[in-house]
Amino acid sequence: MKKLILFAAALLVSAGSVHAKWWIFGKSGQDAGFRYLYINGISADETGPRVKIFSETLPPDGQVRITGRASAGKGGVGSLRISLDDKATWQDVKFSDNGSFEYSFKPEPGKTYTMLLEVTDTAGKTNKVDETRKEITLSAENIQAKVRETLDAMFDAYNKEELSRFMGCVGEDFAGDKDILERAVKRDFDALSSINLRYTVNNIAAGAQGKVFVSVTYNRMVTVNKTGATSTDSGATEFVFGSKEGKLTLFSMKQPLMFGLSDADNVATGTVLGNTGTALVIDDSGSLGGAGTAVTIACASGETPAYEFDNGAKACAPGGGMNIWFYADANPDLIGLVTTLEKTFSSTLSMLSSAEVRNTAGYTSQSSVPDAGDGSSYCFNYGTDFYCVEMVSGPTNADRTASFRVKKF
Repeated sequence: MKKLILFAAALLVSAGSVHAKWWIFGKSGQDAGFRYLYINGISADETGPRVKIFSETLPPDGQVRITGRASAGKGGVGSLRISLDDKATWQDVKFSDNGSFEYSFKPEPGKTYTMLLEVTDTAGKTNKVDETRKEITLSAENIQAKVRETLDAMFDAYNKEELSRFMGCVGEDFAGDKDILERAVKRDFDALSSINLRYTVNNIAAGAQGKVFVSVTYNRMVTVNKTGATSTDSGATEFVFGSKEGKLTLFSMKQPLMFGLSDADNVATGTVLGNTGTALVIDDSGSLGGAGTAVTIACASGETPAYEFDNGAKACAPGGGMNIWFYADANPDLIGLVTTLEKTFSSTLSMLSSAEVRNTAGYTSQSSVPDAGDGSSYCFNYGTDFYCVEMVSGPTNADRTASFRVKKF
């Protein structure tokens, strides 16, 4: 395989919540819309037309925060406006060069705010504004205690490997297959021991049909029975609970998964933004693995395939850019790294554990990295985030296509 050069660019900057799902919101045929939209850290794509925010979960300033990323055609985003009174008045919203934005307001209890968002690109084309409509209300209801009670029961049953008690927390209307989840959790217990899961609730909101949406951050430590090795990971994920007769039961969950690690395709319903692969995966042999997410970027002659870790965005540009990019260069010399810590592992992604990748020993700010080659993984430390890339094939002068796998640890 022709040797490839792998570059790392500047630290990623995100003005939006890291708990989001990559999603096109209100996208029109003119490509003006929103790549994702969050209301106080809760994915707006799943809540339905009405969103109830609970006052007890608001930050100390009492503000509701609308975050997202506007997208447009080739000309870029020209303006961004928000209405909280069903188009009666509009306010301009500041946004960054990549379209990321954050808008805050302090709601009054009992009042309904009809929110709409309008993005206009530099060619004058706008999104389908009515598709962004959300009715937002502030509730004094005490929901946090119910959520914590349900999460505590689930996490405790899972940590103690009590299958029947865990499944008692799962609703009959579970969005995945409940029988598959039960088998997958049992395989978790067969493969793992000394399970220790801890969580912190970030945000809670209610949507249509009594659904309760919960965003959490977590820390996890497990021992793999097959090898005796300990692995740890941490991150953010989302749950949706159904409410019936005052009791909350699990309706759905996203990747990174907390439970059912051996069958993510049939257990998870979506992936939170910033997660490029399942945090921990149990393979058929009972080992922790996971080969990461396959990515292919095909570019025209003279262009450079480029990739952004936090949201999986792809680009083709003469100078690369974004977080990493790949040059078609036969020269095997090392190429400079300036703004990130880097480490090379002589093993594939599926053989790497979270513990060894996140061990900062050996990560250095180097002036160069070797060519990407078969059987190696190239890992990058961006602040608290760790991403690893394994090359499959890279661009040549004749074919500017980069194929690789990427995984967040």
